[in-house]
Amino acid sequence: MSAPETNWLQDLSHDQRKIADLIGEESFIKLMEEYGGTYFYIPKMDKIERMERNEQIKAEFDGYNFRELAQKFSLTEVSIRSIVSDKVREVRARPMDGQLSLL
Repeated sequence: MSAPETNWLQDLSHDQRKIADLIGEESFIKLMEEYGGTYFYIPKMDKIERMERNEQIKAEFDGYNFRELAQKFSLTEVSIRSIVSDKVREVRARPMDGQLSLL
């Protein structure tokens, strides 16, 4: 489907025109064809950055280094504990180097 011959852009809201200008008219038409009439949320970039930071924190977590990670990432220890909460039990359940597991 293609856009009507009239200047359909003038009928868009200000925000819709900004999106059309940003991604181009052809892409905006495709967006309307796929998602027209629906509402969806576009996350901010900081959400992606936060997710990447949290993955890095989890990767560096050794089971006990809450304070060091808090200092490194400029967060509170409470925030670090929240981020790694699912990993705490997993990391602490692992046998230490040279230690046999009874499980």
